[in-house]
Amino acid sequence: MTEPVRLKCIAVDDEPFALKLMEEEIRKVSFLEFIAACSSAEMAKPHIQSGIDLLFLDIQMPNMTGTQFLKTLKNPPMVIITTAYEQYALEGFELDVVDYLLKPVLLGRFLKAVTKAHELFELRQSSRSKSSFFFVRSNYKEIKLFSDDVLYIEGLKDYVKIFTTSQSRAILTRQNLKGMENILPPGSFFRIHHSFIVNVNKITTFQKSQVFIGKTAIPIGEKFAAAFEEHYRDQRN
Repeated sequence: MTEPVRLKCIAVDDEPFALKLMEEEIRKVSFLEFIAACSSAEMAKPHIQSGIDLLFLDIQMPNMTGTQFLKTLKNPPMVIITTAYEQYALEGFELDVVDYLLKPVLLGRFLKAVTKAHELFELRQSSRSKSSFFFVRSNYKEIKLFSDDVLYIEGLKDYVKIFTTSQSRAILTRQNLKGMENILPPGSFFRIHHSFIVNVNKITTFQKSQVFIGKTAIPIGEKFAAAFEEHYRDQRN
């Protein structure tokens, strides 16, 4: 029998007692792997950079609040907010966190939140193994997108706008282009600019410095031009 994937977790809180309680709760759950307890955002950064799956993040901390810290992360892990103040939950959801926990954290509520995170993780892993579709998080929900429906993707610092054939408005999700490159099937999608990934199959006109997808002109970055031209020619042959 295949063992469930264990999510690598860290907890960030300036209160030692709260950190200890969170560590104890994490260690009770078979699909969670406790990595570290951090008393500040600065302490958490190396762990996030090395790769974790789930971050338990307190809101009210000195020097930098949890939401301020979250906004600095270019490609954040899944996040569960922990706070003693319910009014901070909305601010967390605006940053697409998985869930929030009110202190003192009850075990049943904790299990509900981490189960949601685990299901979301497995959903994302499953989507990456299938080239026909993938999932993105937008407006507090997971949206299933078929690769063939995607026209192009525009990067906006910590967010991307995904333009599709099926929706009149672009889908905005908290992700960067590097993260999107890891999700998308590589044969059909190519990064042609610092700010753009295109679906090669949707290109209607190719010029030296830009491509057209329908009536939309998308620039080709100088450092991407040679590799893209070779890839595009290979796709056509």
